[in-house]
Amino acid sequence: MAFVPLWKVINGNDETESPYRRMIAQSSADTTKNGSPVDEAAQTLGVQAAQIETWLMQILDAWREASDDQQVEPWDYRYLASRADRLLAKAIPRESLPPVTQRYYKDLGADLKQLGILYDLDPRPGKAPLAYTDFVVRGHIVHHEWRPTVAYISGNYARGGLGLLNEFVHENGHAAHMMALHTRPAFMDLGDPVFYEALADVPSWDVYEPAWQKKYLGRSAPYSDSMRALYSGVMLDVAWALFEIRLLHNPAADPNASWAEITSHYLHIVPHPELAWWAVRVQLVDAPGYMVNYGLGAVITADIRSRIQESLGPFATGNPQWYRWISEHLLRQGMEHETSVELKEFLGRPVSLDALLANIKAMAEISPQ
Repeated sequence: MAFVPLWKVINGNDETESPYRRMIAQSSADTTKNGSPVDEAAQTLGVQAAQIETWLMQILDAWREASDDQQVEPWDYRYLASRADRLLAKAIPRESLPPVTQRYYKDLGADLKQLGILYDLDPRPGKAPLAYTDFVVRGHIVHHEWRPTVAYISGNYARGGLGLLNEFVHENGHAAHMMALHTRPAFMDLGDPVFYEALADVPSWDVYEPAWQKKYLGRSAPYSDSMRALYSGVMLDVAWALFEIRLLHNPAADPNASWAEITSHYLHIVPHPELAWWAVRVQLVDAPGYMVNYGLGAVITADIRSRIQESLGPFATGNPQWYRWISEHLLRQGMEHETSVELKEFLGRPVSLDALLANIKAMAEISPQ
């Protein structure tokens, strides 16, 4: 309930002239003329924009069937999803985040220290409140010699924990991606947002694997708790993506009611249309439609992970070929080709829902309800 003042600023009392409802109407009109992140994501995946909503509903429906159908309050949804974090909290103090992450990436063939990634991880007043990764210098050729990229990670890590470890491994995934680029200046970038967000999750999802936890933390949470921690967050991202698509299509709709409908049906969360509890992601007001890059990103993440495992075998506890292989086959070309073309060539086919849906099904078969 400490969020209520923020929700009031964003959506008032949910009246038709609330700041958010005015903004989403303007964004809807703009996307009609100029396209939206949803259109861009559809292009990356090689599907029609209209199909995106169907995919999101398929993912959420798979979760609805795989998860316990008992209705829970929003705050209980998060609490139940964080049992693995509570079980492993003592094994992941704040100071463990860099060495654990460095050890894992080194086992994947990416020595973060050797790559020279810069870090700014301590909280301080005036600092950006979210974690992000950016270029300091883009790699380039000088006098026929390659001058490597310098990447920078900023975060506010006052404590540790499984969720923050996942975030830190994710941000280092972006940095490793940047370091893998080796192309002309015009193409020295990461590609489409839905792709590079998904790519950073390829290694970060492993922190929820009990085998990974056992090796790098010295203890592990039960499989069911770990998978719930991973996919409960993924499903919220999918729900936000569906929420934004529906609001952009119908900006006159009540956002609180739309969110309550989605989360009660698919996530078994008690509806609270009196609260704008959907408003906890900066992207929702900073870049309407951008959440599709996280929601659909899970599809690409699962598909890439499946392709790597088919080619190299498991990598949850490391695989020294991993970084060199994925750099060569997917990353180093940067934006020499459309991201959709690179993905299709890497996978040998268009992006598919199959891997993610299979993961959710497997979780349901192994985990107790």
